[in-house]
Amino acid sequence: MKKIKAIFLDFDWTLFDHKTRSFNEKGVEALNKVHEKGVKLIINSARTYYALEGLNTFKLIPFDGYVVSNGGACILNGKTIYADFIKTDIKNDLLSLLDRNKFGFNVITEFKTYIKVFDKKRVDDFYSVYYEPYPLDFSSYQSEEVLAIQVFCYENEEEEIKAFCKTNNLRFNRFAENNVEITSCEFLKSKGINAIYDALELNKNEAMAFGDDINDIPMFEKVRYGICMGNGKEEAKKEAFFVTDNIENDGLYKALKHFEVI
Repeated sequence: MKKIKAIFLDFDWTLFDHKTRSFNEKGVEALNKVHEKGVKLIINSARTYYALEGLNTFKLIPFDGYVVSNGGACILNGKTIYADFIKTDIKNDLLSLLDRNKFGFNVITEFKTYIKVFDKKRVDDFYSVYYEPYPLDFSSYQSEEVLAIQVFCYENEEEEIKAFCKTNNLRFNRFAENNVEITSCEFLKSKGINAIYDALELNKNEAMAFGDDINDIPMFEKVRYGICMGNGKEEAKKEAFFVTDNIENDGLYKALKHFEVI
């Protein structure tokens, strides 16, 4: 097998087991050994940088790069390669609309997430399902550029927000019963991989990726060895080069051994 120089890693159900709300220990140990051999490690997650940092991801694994918010921004060796921000004037108009209608929201910047709450129950319901660090209070937001705005609204309440997005060429994505995410464009994990390749002068034959979900398929398509966890969705398994064991059965570690990366 050609020498692997970079590994792209999903977070949820790949590194982090939600049944135990903990990282897979053997997987973490294996990644640290891989990094000592000179392989670049890149997190490639739908999670925000703020959430990943708050879950101690970066203390456990020595990542060289970060593709966050499902490809919305890419950081390598401490330098931002790209970030698909919402235009400032459009962002301000959208926040004003949400305030007028008393919709709570999360504002996601490159490194932080802020929250404004109007209906506490909606927020509590959301975070009872989505396990991650609670955002900073919106009062501390200092007008940083914004990657995404997540609005706590139900489908029967979305008409005006959806119309605003259409008028301003924003991407509207309902990802939960009571939440929609608004971005400047479609975010894809594959965009981050392309940016990393260009920056490191690598190609797909020198890379592998681990994931478990449908949004990992574009990542699998960009690497030589796309590896789906055994606990992954069937759609992802069909598009993977290799299917390893479940996260709780050390699937990440076993795949790295199988491909002789460790």
